[in-house]
Amino acid sequence: MEFLIISLLIIAGLILIILEVLLMPGLITGIVGGLLLLSSVVYAFVEFGFSGGVIVLAISCALLIVVFFVMKKLKVWNRFVLSEENKFSIEENIQDNLTIGMTGIALTDLKPTGFVLVDDKKFDATSSGEFIPKNSKIEIVSIQGFKVTVKKVEE
Repeated sequence: MEFLIISLLIIAGLILIILEVLLMPGLITGIVGGLLLLSSVVYAFVEFGFSGGVIVLAISCALLIVVFFVMKKLKVWNRFVLSEENKFSIEENIQDNLTIGMTGIALTDLKPTGFVLVDDKKFDATSSGEFIPKNSKIEIVSIQGFKVTVKKVEE
């Protein structure tokens, strides 16, 4: 009977860990699965002594390793890893592309930050204090390092 309880605890623990990875990431099912595996080992130590506990511990670790390698072989881990390269780059010197007084349009609402289009290039910008709605005409009033400050131009 003890062997059946230990086997069920191990199987239930592995199933919950697999469910955590495949279906419900971020929930507590993986933690509960780990606790069930730990419970099986503790129960084996109590019921079968040191040697029985060590055997169950080794079996549990071996099964976890097998599950890990099967998931790796099936490429389950690929959904957790960024697969495409980030092509976004920051302009080395924003001042080479922009000058004070240039005009453009607000691509997003600036409340107070957002994106603007100046000289057919997209920049992150901050308004000089006021709310600037999307598609409003803007003018660059200051450039400090990577910080571009704009104001709304009345049409």
